[in-house]
Amino acid sequence: MKKMRQETKKNILRVFMLILVVVMFLGIIIMPFAGSASAEEGDVVVTSFETGKLAEAIEEAKDGVDLNNIKKIAVSGGVLNEADYGAICGYPNTEYIELAGCETEGGIIPENAMVSRNQLMYISLPKNTVTIGARAFSGNRNLLKISMPAGVRNIGDYAFEGCEKVEEFTVPAELETLGTGAFSDCKALKSFALPEAIKEIPDNCFAKCSLTELHLGPQVRSIGNGAFSDCHSLTDIYFYGDEPFSASEGTFQNLKVTIHMYSDKEGFEGLENNFVTVAYDMSEESEYVPPRSENPVNADSNAAANEDEEAAEVNEEENVSEAADDKEETSGKAVDEEKPANDKEENVPASVNATAASGGGFNTASVIIIAVLCVVVGVLATLLAVGKKRR
Repeated sequence: MKKMRQETKKNILRVFMLILVVVMFLGIIIMPFAGSASAEEGDVVVTSFETGKLAEAIEEAKDGVDLNNIKKIAVSGGVLNEADYGAICGYPNTEYIELAGCETEGGIIPENAMVSRNQLMYISLPKNTVTIGARAFSGNRNLLKISMPAGVRNIGDYAFEGCEKVEEFTVPAELETLGTGAFSDCKALKSFALPEAIKEIPDNCFAKCSLTELHLGPQVRSIGNGAFSDCHSLTDIYFYGDEPFSASEGTFQNLKVTIHMYSDKEGFEGLENNFVTVAYDMSEESEYVPPRSENPVNADSNAAANEDEEAAEVNEEENVSEAADDKEETSGKAVDEEKPANDKEENVPASVNATAASGGGFNTASVIIIAVLCVVVGVLATLLAVGKKRR
């Protein structure tokens, strides 16, 4: 009798061990598929809405998906107002926001439109944007890229303050004004092409950035207090003007920078201080090259242009690649063409996509599988403990 009981216990343990192994294998197989399914259902596309009622349009488009699972919101039609920006902010885990196909009311992105979006990594602005309001995107600490239309003329105070992972802001060549502290504390910002129309760099505009060099056009007349303070990597500034700009001692605080001038100029000694050295070492051949404007953001025209470029690239590759590669390219092109124009991500850097792919987190299926594993392990541990106690 005792031997039968022991054998029964062993059989029970074997059964539970088998269940545990099966569940673990199922978990390994199911989790990747569950993750991809969750990513797909987290994309929301709104093609049209009534101004001020974007929240209702998103609710309808998401079709019952939990708001915490929304990873991407694309709006390809309509006009956004302040309430609509607030509606987008109601989805806490959004990583991609594409607004290039819609417009913003009065051409203005309102103040504090999308502050401190902890998960946001990429955003494209409405195609008619002229002014970006104060602190509109400040505190987006995981933002990697922002796409601006060519019509942007004004960037408000502290508009991008604390966007500490953005390495480069591509601004329109026709940009006219920068606000106080507009790019302050953008710790990863390594390069910035200053548009030709900019005459004033305001207080704290680039404070605590990682700029290494900067080219100032002849139109710059003043640089505010603390504009480049604590930019410890900034070592060279090239100025292409004939008349010195005004600057305070705090403009270049806590760095050691050389301002390079044309060799035949003079009268810039007033800029020298503990942080600044003036060097007359630029030749007449050195010319200021202002940044180029990007094409205006238009969903239809951009989509067509992108498709033409892709087609040209595919045709060129087909002439030099093998048949197997040709098939893969054709397949990839077909997938791209099935997507809506506003759903394309050519402008999103690879680092954004890679980060998104690795940051999916736990979904419902994963939680269920983990819970089952915990229950099985708990039952096994209990049975083993009871068996030892009886012995």
